[in-house]
Amino acid sequence: MAASKLPGDKFIWTGFALAPLLILLEVFFKHFVALFGGNANAARFTLAGAIVLGFYGTWFVVRS
Repeated sequence: MAASKLPGDKFIWTGFALAPLLILLEVFFKHFVALFGGNANAARFTLAGAIVLGFYGTWFVVRS
């Protein structure tokens, strides 16, 4: 519903920004898991939450 209020090409750049980020996360994932005591599920959940919060934070800033 909120996306219908924005121009269609407003967030086209997000794919270009997220692809390198996701590749870097995969490359350094084993080092990030070490911060969680080897619990890969907790690390994935935290990374997913950070990506979602970062996207919505950017969305609200750009939308304003």
